[in-house]
Amino acid sequence: MKKLRLLNFIPLIITIPAITIGAIAMYHSKISIFIWAQNVACLVITGLISYFVVSNKFKIIRNKFNGIIILISLLLLILTFMSPGMNGVHRWVSIGIIKFNVSMIVLPIIIIELWKLSQIKGLRFTIFITMTISILLAIQPDASQLTGFAIPMMIMLCSNTDKKSLRTFILGILSIPIVLSWVFLDSLPAVAYVERIVSLLANMGLMWLILGLISLAILPIPFILFPPKNLKLPSIYVGLYFIIILISTLFGNFPIPLMGYGISPIIGYFIPITWYTQSKINS
Repeated sequence: MKKLRLLNFIPLIITIPAITIGAIAMYHSKISIFIWAQNVACLVITGLISYFVVSNKFKIIRNKFNGIIILISLLLLILTFMSPGMNGVHRWVSIGIIKFNVSMIVLPIIIIELWKLSQIKGLRFTIFITMTISILLAIQPDASQLTGFAIPMMIMLCSNTDKKSLRTFILGILSIPIVLSWVFLDSLPAVAYVERIVSLLANMGLMWLILGLISLAILPIPFILFPPKNLKLPSIYVGLYFIIILISTLFGNFPIPLMGYGISPIIGYFIPITWYTQSKINS
């Protein structure tokens, strides 16, 4: 029972350091409370939802393939092109005054669902959906999310076939949008409390910088080093996604998840970490 209670809090234990340190950095830099308080509020709300899910009070996360999740995710990605963009960049869907970065919310769960799909329907349909999503991300454009999504999918798809020609096709067809997205990076300027939050920490001192980097580094660790017994591969693929989007912040103006301002990365992390936690409990 004690083990179960501790596992229930894994999502909060993993996410609190990065979000808290980010909020402190924003407060120290005199960023409006309205900005960093959104991250804190999102942490509390998603943390409570996650706790209820993993404690089996609500059976939301299932290990069976759910095509509705992929369909809704695709529709949301398409909706980004119907919302006003910024400097030709379309990554957001607005609900009232709140803008949601769709890809940061849906991609981790899409990776999990596509793994399930590959086990049921085979590769053809999975490859088609993967290509469709990759094209949408390239058009947005979003090099970070595209790379974080496409590389795990390359590994997933290639590991499911022994045909060298098919592997070559998968690697080639997914490499093209990745390369183009990095060649033609978007021109959005960096925001100090979003893409440059680590710089704000550095201004606070070496100790804060080290703590901040550690808090970010632990985010992929559960998925990679301690995957659920029966779901090791999808867990590792999700962990790889988070590693890639964290590394990509070194090469472009991309949001630093959880630590920087933005509720979308928080939601996008809580979904797979809740799936992970419930999977660990049920394994």
